[in-house]
Amino acid sequence: MTLQEKRTQMLSLVDKWKDSGMSQVEFAQTHQVGLAKFRYWINEHRKDQQDGPAFIELNSFSQAGISIRYPNGVELMLPAQTSVVVLRSLISI
Repeated sequence: MTLQEKRTQMLSLVDKWKDSGMSQVEFAQTHQVGLAKFRYWINEHRKDQQDGPAFIELNSFSQAGISIRYPNGVELMLPAQTSVVVLRSLISI
């Protein structure tokens, strides 16, 4: 079985679990899958379901400065001359 086939199989199993009404423990035991492994695939399924890209494209910078807004609502206002190295470190937080 290829990695892609395994991924497809496990993500399909997660979909079945969601429809089953069973707890993660019950479902994993019933389908003879380790609980830690099953939870890993639940997490992978959630990642696949997230909307939008993981990164936001920065097209241009205004002379007034650079604004970075994080998903939690925190916003940083930086001078237009802020180096790319500093921007990269702030974006990868």
